[in-house]
Amino acid sequence: MRQLFRHVFILVAILAAAASASLADDNLAELSAEGFTVRYPPAFETQAKTILKMAAQHFRPGIEVHRQIVQLLSNPSELAAYITDLLGAEETQEATRIRLTAYKQKSEALVHAFSNIRIIPAADAVVTGGVDAGVIQVRYSHDSDEFSIGLQLENVDEEVLKRSFFPVFVNADGRIRSEKNLPETALNLLGSSKAMIPAVIHETVSWIISEKLNLYHPFTRWFLEGVTGWVTVRVLNRAGGEYQKIAAEVYTPGAAAKKVRDKVNLLAWPQSAFQNKRPPYIDPELEVAQTQYAVEAVTKLLGGNRNRTLARIIGELKHRPDVDTEAICAAINKITGIDFKKTLLTYVPEDIVRAMNTGEARKLISQAEKLAQERKWVEAIAKLRRALQIDPYDINARLNLAWLERENSENLDSEIQIFTAARLFKEKTYSFRLFAPSVEGNYVLARLAILLGNLDYAKKFLEPVLAANPNHKDAKRALEEIRRIEASARGER
Repeated sequence: MRQLFRHVFILVAILAAAASASLADDNLAELSAEGFTVRYPPAFETQAKTILKMAAQHFRPGIEVHRQIVQLLSNPSELAAYITDLLGAEETQEATRIRLTAYKQKSEALVHAFSNIRIIPAADAVVTGGVDAGVIQVRYSHDSDEFSIGLQLENVDEEVLKRSFFPVFVNADGRIRSEKNLPETALNLLGSSKAMIPAVIHETVSWIISEKLNLYHPFTRWFLEGVTGWVTVRVLNRAGGEYQKIAAEVYTPGAAAKKVRDKVNLLAWPQSAFQNKRPPYIDPELEVAQTQYAVEAVTKLLGGNRNRTLARIIGELKHRPDVDTEAICAAINKITGIDFKKTLLTYVPEDIVRAMNTGEARKLISQAEKLAQERKWVEAIAKLRRALQIDPYDINARLNLAWLERENSENLDSEIQIFTAARLFKEKTYSFRLFAPSVEGNYVLARLAILLGNLDYAKKFLEPVLAANPNHKDAKRALEEIRRIEASARGER
């Protein structure tokens, strides 16, 4: 037995040494064409030619997109100064430069990695448990006999960049492992959509507004997306050429947006953090359209940004804790003299605007209460959702919706409604009452109390829930959350 273990140990050591050697540049042959290089053990020349052809066909679109990103971000300092000047947020200039530089480095790393391909014997990578290919990391699972591949794009420096490559595994019989899946794998890691180009600017501007300037109310997404898109368009237009075309394609309402124009409701459009992103709660086409129409609305307001209009508006708003649509419109009116609420109402369905003026929301809530008492959950939910399209700030409708959704097993959306209500409560005082006493209603109130930091009330609301149903999973989880918060407050682990 000892002899057997000794031979196994020697075999593993030999294989590990072979793997180490194969992963080094020594003894590798090389083929290059059309900007791609494949390094490979000499025995795999045929496979190298196949992979080189595949890369030229399938990797190129994504690489070209990242090259355009690198070009757009060629001078992060200058770009950061331009963006923060437009926003009147000069205090964020250095943080913005760092963020843009990181995006540039990530795209540079992806271009380098996918332009440099290396063939590795699969057996070697099995022995080492995977491959460290710089920004590309591969792990091998013995249980499934599969390689999993992912990106490591944090803290990309010159050393990581130089040693980055795209690994392709070849089995002992000469077959390229997962050959048919390689194009899809590369696409998933690299991407190929031109929408990635404006995304690096859009995300950066959105981050400045929402996190650095603290302008992130649940129902001012029209302002966040509108301003972000407007700034992004100016950046792309400034870069000229192909970037201008991309800006027009991404931010101008086209045929698809016009098809859903009558559904656009910018005033009730929740921020991403307050949105259920699962079907059927979200309509991807409507999301894109609302972004485009928000940009259109803000463009009507700002035009050429004469006298730094945007910076002056944001100067009235940034770092204030209560910036809702009314506050933004008040700031716009102060700086420009324009009643922008009238413009926003043209981006709300006509029937919703009529309902705002006739008190329909109150009638719908009253009808929902009657339906709820008859245990007609679906019909009551529909009434409350309509009411919240008319008045998204109605806490009474929102918390009753959260309760009824739990009765209808829509628990995730219920949690989002509670989360939204808690955020609104942190700005103003609202009154509400649940339509009827219920176990699930008590749970909703407990979750709300936890989010508002009132743990004693939360425990009182949870008591009847657990008394009625000791196995109520969500209530038990909520009670455990309370215990963790209390332990943390006492300095316990």
